Amino acid sequence: MTKPKVADFFAGLGGFSEGAEQAGACAAFAANHWREAVTWHEANHPDAEHVCQELGEMDKNRIPDVDLFVASPACQGFSPNGQPGRTNSDPSKIRHQADRNSSWAVVSACDTKRPRLVVVENVPEMARWELFPAWLGCLQAMGYATRVHTFNAQAFGVPQDRDRLVVTASLGAAVELEAPRVELATIADCLDAEPTTRSQDIDAKSASMRARMRRAQRQAGGRCFWANVDSARGRPLDGSFPTITTKTIGQAYILDGDRCRMLSARELARGQGFPDTYRLPKGRALAGKLIGNAIPVAMARSVTAQALAA
Repeated sequence: MTKPKVADFFAGLGGFSEGAEQAGACAAFAANHWREAVTWHEANHPDAEHVCQELGEMDKNRIPDVDLFVASPACQGFSPNGQPGRTNSDPSKIRHQADRNSSWAVVSACDTKRPRLVVVENVPEMARWELFPAWLGCLQAMGYATRVHTFNAQAFGVPQDRDRLVVTASLGAAVELEAPRVELATIADCLDAEPTTRSQDIDAKSASMRARMRRAQRQAGGRCFWANVDSARGRPLDGSFPTITTKTIGQAYILDGDRCRMLSARELARGQGFPDTYRLPKGRALAGKLIGNAIPVAMARSVTAQALAA
């Protein structure tokens, strides 16, 4: 039986592609403007055709005919973390405008190729974008039946408190997605049996950092997760990570009594659902950026399977 083919637009490390393949599909095409993303996607999905180019400028006819088109446009233009002081009425206060504009490449690709099924993932704040009704309306004008969903990745078993917007568009009946509410993995499930990152004495840290670590331990126990962010609280290891971002690699710690260590890239990749066989860069900063930009694999697997079954 021929596997359904999927095109991954704005493919980064490959969360959507990996989820699609776990759902029984074939990652046939992947495109991104960032060379490192293309390199590492290709390392893990070598059978897909890869394109490295600004997607707004790419000839959309390069996209092959597929059964499902998935896309994760840049979220920095919508995320409140990337938009301090943003107001919709004052364009001069909008940061990452080029990232916001990247979402129009999805419309252009659909106009050119008219795939039967489309799934777009982003932060929930995208739906508050003043042009979101127009963006969605363009898809509807092409004949797509659209639905807008908001999910937390935890509902898919992902050990991470991560809210996401998922838009489905179909040239047939509208695709309604459901969260499976499967058993939730935990932070502890993601940790290395033999940590590869070096531990340090908490007392060797600065007074401010030491005080915040001790506060986290009072909140969540002597052995817990903590992020080096002023407002972060301690989290018990039988709970979930906060949202894993591109900066988490430099912030995430395991506190253990009087010792602390930073999480490894592999541990954070597990928090996004990537299998241990998935290839990652050796450099922590690059690995962390790719991991933080990804859609959780279990979430991608579920929404892909549901779309293809519609």
